[in-house]
Amino acid sequence: MRFATRLIMLVVITLLLMGTTLSTVAALDVDGNIVDRSRLADRPYRGMALVTIADHVACTGFIVAPRKVVTAAHCLVRDAAAGKYKLRGGLPDNVRIYRAYSGVAGGATFGACDVARVWVHSKFVKRNSADRDFGSRVHDYAVLTTERGCSYPRSAVMRLWATESDDAQLATGRKLQVGGYPSDPRFDGMNALNMWRTRGTVWPGVSDEPSLLNVNAFVAQGMSGGPVWRSFGSESPCGRAQCVVGIVVECEINAKGLCRTGDSSRLAVRITPQVKQSIRKR
Repeated sequence: MRFATRLIMLVVITLLLMGTTLSTVAALDVDGNIVDRSRLADRPYRGMALVTIADHVACTGFIVAPRKVVTAAHCLVRDAAAGKYKLRGGLPDNVRIYRAYSGVAGGATFGACDVARVWVHSKFVKRNSADRDFGSRVHDYAVLTTERGCSYPRSAVMRLWATESDDAQLATGRKLQVGGYPSDPRFDGMNALNMWRTRGTVWPGVSDEPSLLNVNAFVAQGMSGGPVWRSFGSESPCGRAQCVVGIVVECEINAKGLCRTGDSSRLAVRITPQVKQSIRKR
């Protein structure tokens, strides 16, 4: 299928699935906005991507190597919310990655890539009927490897910064940013086809699991797999102005099945040394 045709299908299918185009709600009630088209080639936005499965918008991803994109593992299983942790059918052939995609900018700024390999952590995916060790929240991450003929420039790679819950590197109140492709009919432009950036801070832990990072930056469905990053000046622990510290995986859901706004929990898998090593090995 030609690239332009796939883009048209992606837009049409997304709008049909949502049952609407854009919301009439005026604005987001937190610090967030659509990434301007003039900034899509800047870091870190050029390293973020829209992930689709069978031409349906699935989740957000971000580039960690010339042929590797990280996303959330639950985006690739059948229905984690319903306890169905087996991989979806058709993977990896029906997975496609659109780097720096932006609906308001007319679509894809850069070429899209097909996926040659899908890796999901063994403690999250259910491998067979005898498997009882699956669904681990702290292992809700995956790596997509692009086909050999499609790779990303090193300038697009987002670097990981490994931290632990007790090392005080991400203390409560530390400023963070989150990026992705939210789908939420309550807000203008949240149609899963526009890249958003929201700002927030590290919140006190709401989980007894130290490998989960709690932030209060707004997230919505579609942002799963998106990067949580901290910005630095001249001295950066990862060698870039933005260092990824987490992978968006959860939000608190309201009665309508949408992510809660205001003072609610948004969780990310923390980039610990173990997570960083696991991603690098794939």
